[in-house]
Amino acid sequence: MWLAVHIGLEEYRAIKCVPKTCADYETFRREALILKELRHPGIPLVYDLEEDEAHFYLIEEYLEGHSLYALVKNRGTLQEAEAARYGAQICSLVEYMHSACETPILHLDLQPNNLMICGGTVRIIDFDHASMGRAFMDCRKRYGTVGCAAPEQYDFDRVLDQRTDIYAIGAVLRFMLQGTLRSEAGTPTPLAGPIADIISKCMETDMDKRYAAAGEAAEALRRLLDRKELGTGRRKTPSLTLVFAGSRSGSGTTHLAFALCRYLDSQGYQVLYEEHNRTMAVRTMAGLLKARGSESGIYRMKGCWMRPWYGPAASMEPADGYAVVLKDFGLEWQEAGKAMAEKPSLFIGTAAASPWEAGQAGRLVEAVGSREGILIFRHEAEGLKRGPWLKRALSGRPRGFCIFCSPEYRDPFHPGRGEDFLKAVWNRIEEKVRSRGAEGEAGG
Repeated sequence: MWLAVHIGLEEYRAIKCVPKTCADYETFRREALILKELRHPGIPLVYDLEEDEAHFYLIEEYLEGHSLYALVKNRGTLQEAEAARYGAQICSLVEYMHSACETPILHLDLQPNNLMICGGTVRIIDFDHASMGRAFMDCRKRYGTVGCAAPEQYDFDRVLDQRTDIYAIGAVLRFMLQGTLRSEAGTPTPLAGPIADIISKCMETDMDKRYAAAGEAAEALRRLLDRKELGTGRRKTPSLTLVFAGSRSGSGTTHLAFALCRYLDSQGYQVLYEEHNRTMAVRTMAGLLKARGSESGIYRMKGCWMRPWYGPAASMEPADGYAVVLKDFGLEWQEAGKAMAEKPSLFIGTAAASPWEAGQAGRLVEAVGSREGILIFRHEAEGLKRGPWLKRALSGRPRGFCIFCSPEYRDPFHPGRGEDFLKAVWNRIEEKVRSRGAEGEAGG
């Protein structure tokens, strides 16, 4: 898969490139024809089908997000309520596929790597094995992912229908809750309760005992969500607020906040960037990208959820539903301090990497009033961590601060070698959060 830019429209495109030596043209063309028939926000648009002497090219809509597989492997298994919400979305998408045309379209390879999470919304990709009409009845070559494929996909004497995809829905639900596609003994915590019953009904070996339609499975999941019968203790992700401020203009506060927001989104976290300064960076970007905000004034840009600064008189709704909220105060030190006092937060300070400006970092820490946090000096400086000037600048300040040196990366949304740096910063943030939790339990 290639990432390309449409020069005229200035938009990204995804190009699926398949060598002619390993692909049947009709199979490749069938995928394009199936996608052409589907018009749903959860299914990528197909723009064109091209070929040259050696390759076929399918030009599709570019999706910013991460696979369900990556989300579970990076974050761990999901809470039951979260899995049910994603499951209901998957069911609705499958129901649309089954009813969009005169004859149903079967995906036949619903599995965690073929489901993208884009800003909390599920989208289906990879229609290589999808079929419509009599094609899936007469097909003598059947495929599927082990652990997700229904039993009838391995038996040429059995007919495939909508219930074949419903089996895979159950397998995907099980994966979200257990982190595995294996069903043998020895898998993690056994499933129980209402959601386990839904999974079992989806995955019945006898097709007649499964849900007759994806809509029925979706309705069962929605009833559970409405009755609030689902457990939330499987993997609790506490809400975390990070307060950002910089020692001076150009110290990289917004650059860092954008980069960390994009990194966390790529790791499967629900994260929101909030602008609490007057730089108008979010509105400027929205204008350049022609992005439109939601009813709550939040934009989705560059793989990030962002809320611009609406002025001191604006009443902003609480950022509910986000695991991490990044509040960028820029040079508004006093406002950052007030935010720290109002709600438990972790402070992230940025400063320029020069000996004559280190004192300003100390004054920033003092003004915000935080006893712990992370100080990041922008751009690598030789001997920065060993420099006695740094110790003098921070002498008398709280000792609960970690110090990082940020490498140079021009694009915060594509940090390149800065990726390892962002990972290290996030790991230290998690350590501090865990430490706070342990201290709280000990104090209680």
